[in-house]
Amino acid sequence: MRRGRRLSFAACLILAVAAVPRGALAQTVDELYASAVKARQAQHFDEAADLLKRALALKPDNADALVQLGFAELGRNDLTAARDAFSKALSLAPNYRDASFGMAEVEYRSGNLDAALPLAETVAKADPGNADAAALVENIRKAEQATSSKPEPAAAALVAGKKPHRRPDPLPGLMEEGRRLRQAGKLPEAEKVYRRALKVAPKNTDILVALGLVVGSSQRFDEAGHLFDRALAIKPGLLDARLGKARLAIWQGDTPRARSGVDGVLATAPDNVEALDLDGRIALLEGDYTRAAQSFQGALALEPQNAEALVGIGDVRRAEGDDDAARKAYSHALAIEPGSADIEQRLAVQPPRKWRLDLGSEVSDLTNGLGDWTDSSAGLAYRLSPRTTISGHTRVATRFGRTDIQIEGRIDQAFTPAFSAYALAAVTPDADFLARYSIGAGASWQVVTPAKAFGPLSLNIDTRYDSFADTSVTSIQPWVQAYIFDGRLGLSARWVHAEDDIGTRADGYVLRADLTVTPRFNVFAGYADAPEIDDGALVPTRTVFGGISFDVSDPLTLRASIAHEERPTFDRNIFGLGLTARF
Repeated sequence: MRRGRRLSFAACLILAVAAVPRGALAQTVDELYASAVKARQAQHFDEAADLLKRALALKPDNADALVQLGFAELGRNDLTAARDAFSKALSLAPNYRDASFGMAEVEYRSGNLDAALPLAETVAKADPGNADAAALVENIRKAEQATSSKPEPAAAALVAGKKPHRRPDPLPGLMEEGRRLRQAGKLPEAEKVYRRALKVAPKNTDILVALGLVVGSSQRFDEAGHLFDRALAIKPGLLDARLGKARLAIWQGDTPRARSGVDGVLATAPDNVEALDLDGRIALLEGDYTRAAQSFQGALALEPQNAEALVGIGDVRRAEGDDDAARKAYSHALAIEPGSADIEQRLAVQPPRKWRLDLGSEVSDLTNGLGDWTDSSAGLAYRLSPRTTISGHTRVATRFGRTDIQIEGRIDQAFTPAFSAYALAAVTPDADFLARYSIGAGASWQVVTPAKAFGPLSLNIDTRYDSFADTSVTSIQPWVQAYIFDGRLGLSARWVHAEDDIGTRADGYVLRADLTVTPRFNVFAGYADAPEIDDGALVPTRTVFGGISFDVSDPLTLRASIAHEERPTFDRNIFGLGLTARF
């Protein structure tokens, strides 16, 4: 009896297991996916869709499962569900050919031939051996020819005395095509597609926001702002439009306005992924790398395949000086968005060079038979971190047969992207005419961030105390620097005030212009009417100067300069050569 019961129980168990639908015992995502593919290939579309939905419940960002679900829904002729699945897959992997093919099939079956053809052609060109894609292209073209040879559906229906059929909605296809073009960096083409969509639905806020982002990316900021405002007029408080305006503020360099906009969104929608991405981007601009990393990590926790957040993490790591970690994040983002020009540009950036060598030499020809002066220097700088640089500088100067050697140390610190400062100390052993020792400090504050036509604008100050054998001199030099013409022309004005230890004062100014002729070739010129400190004396001096610099390669720059100086007792012509090497 006992043996018979055991056999009966085993038989029941076997029958029960056999009765379970195929794939129901699969537990992992891979097992569910494999079972679903087999079911779909066997044309068991309902079973395949059920398995794939269970797999996506475990891993929502599985682009392969989304594509398979799209084809299963096509098998069930549920075009809406298929479109949704393919669209989600393309948002995760914009260059996924099977997803593009599936979307083309959806558009074709929906009658949106204008949207279907470019999608199908893209797949066919990328994979010439894909017979299904080639067949779909041919079918779409035949359908277009058939459509063009027939009267308009509405007119034909009226002639036949029938109620005209409603045309398929072209908007989904146009929006998908615009999104694809924008992600590929083809902004003019994306703008044309979105404008076509806007003609179909002038009050569609999704189109207005998408078009605003494309126009803003093209740096037509006023027009983009108007598009976002139109969307907000239709739907007051629309988050996408508010975030669009915040993104626009970032592009315009208006960090405070961007911060205000994003903070307002996060106050009511703290889990909005786009808002978190923008919060991280703004924190980067503010130099708050901790907050930036937290915001990007928060976005990734909500959406693990968020390429923008991964790029943000990479930017944070690069700003912190960890280029290896930055490249790892960029590579992960590129795997999600293959072909992204923005990410590829970041990966193409060479690892930062931490060392810089500066060599220079000047020869001065003095009038009145006073001979020549020489002044040579060598400096070596090392970047401890993206914010901190230390450097050493040696100067060898010869005047009237006497030679002084000065040694200087300096540290530069960037406290924020807008504010930096430095401090230095120098000593001249057995000084004859240079200062026995010097201390100095300065600061720079960028009050206007770069914009298309104007900026940046910075306020600066340099201070120095020089101690000579029988006197000392204190100098203060506030100056302002601004750039125009997209940063190609820089203008600076400096006021020079110097005073010695007995109260003798002298004031003057220096004007200078720097022009970027080509990305590698720069010129500068200026005029100065300012006191020169010479062996502790304040000598009134007028100088006209100019020079050039040429980037022979990324790590090597050559420089040349010339100046004419007028002093009360003599004039001098100064010729200089130098180079900078980065490694």
